[in-house]
Amino acid sequence: MGAHHGIARARPGPQGRTRCGGTTLCPDPWMGQCCTGTHCHLPRRSRMKLEDIFGKAPLFVHAHPDDETLHTGALLAACHNEGLRTTVVTATRGERGEIVQGVIPLDSTVDELAAHREQELALAVKTLGVDRHYWLGNVPARKEGLSERRYADSGMVWIDEGVAGPAENLEEGTLCSATIAEAAGDLAALIEAIAPTGIVSYDSRGSYSHPDHIRTHEIALKASEMTGVDFYEVASDVNDPGFEHLELSQYLDIVVDALSMYRSQLTVYPDHIEHVGGQRDDFSTAVGIRRYAG
Repeated sequence: MGAHHGIARARPGPQGRTRCGGTTLCPDPWMGQCCTGTHCHLPRRSRMKLEDIFGKAPLFVHAHPDDETLHTGALLAACHNEGLRTTVVTATRGERGEIVQGVIPLDSTVDELAAHREQELALAVKTLGVDRHYWLGNVPARKEGLSERRYADSGMVWIDEGVAGPAENLEEGTLCSATIAEAAGDLAALIEAIAPTGIVSYDSRGSYSHPDHIRTHEIALKASEMTGVDFYEVASDVNDPGFEHLELSQYLDIVVDALSMYRSQLTVYPDHIEHVGGQRDDFSTAVGIRRYAG
């Protein structure tokens, strides 16, 4: 969540929506015909099954409501289509985010906004075919013996174009004010309870460097180390050659439908998304993935 999410750019396609071409896994996304439409000197190969990457039951770890759709919506839909059992855990309710005017009262309390965004997320993950959703800090995503807690949105400020930084005041109870050990212990408890075959979350840049995204990366990595479950990073830059490039354009309509559930946070137009702060992003179904190797 936040004012802007930095969705990867894509080239225009049919029906007025923006698509990236192809449905293959490209060995080199800078030179692959499958991702760029240009001639490729490397052999083109069919996309491997997602089960071969993540196993049968991946766990997606996200910071705020809407992040699961903006950053991994097509991947979640593809996992569902291929018969994988997907779980999403969300760390915060996005309480510090702005509100699209006219959707809910601008003077809504933090609890009212959180409740509304819980409802939006529930509709979005259902649209994407997610099997289970949990909140970090709530059982079973809470370390045994500890009282349940709600990790709050840490907030952010813009420090450069498309780059976020920490809010001026880090409030008590926020995700970034909690220790990595506590939050990772909660995530590890969920992992022990549901036995996922892989953990999927942001890379160390945290997409557009939102502090909660970076902290979520740190939490997911620590929980992976604690449990021995492989950690898979999602590229902040979809064209980063250090990641495997997956293009999942056949799931664009599902992603658009899921994004449409977040009426308090963004507006979906036929060919782009407009965030609450006025920033525009094209639709994209491309994603970069790699297994964390230290």
